[in-house]
Amino acid sequence: MLNSKEERILNGLLDAVSERQQILANNIAGSRVKGFQGRDLDFNLVMSDLRSGQAIDKGTMLSKATVKYEKGPINLEDEMSKMYKNHVTYVLLTRINGHIYQHMEEATQAARAG
Repeated sequence: MLNSKEERILNGLLDAVSERQQILANNIAGSRVKGFQGRDLDFNLVMSDLRSGQAIDKGTMLSKATVKYEKGPINLEDEMSKMYKNHVTYVLLTRINGHIYQHMEEATQAARAG
């Protein structure tokens, strides 16, 4: 399981969710600045890259998977809602990751016990 395709995808998604939280926080901080253009992360692009086996670092994520809002001024309620949904996604992904390692630990202990 270590360094499997699934694990790389899961870790890539965790990185993407973390990066998106920072992007959304920047949108909120810049919402009152005249001319500020908000951004967001397109998870379809991130997932496509991860499935194809591409390594995605922060720079790649920002250059390939960040889209600018075209709708006009940033709505704080919308951004806060996106942050909450993003946080829930992060919690779920970390729980999945934790369960994977818990099962690996249980299998290792069972093998040791023989």
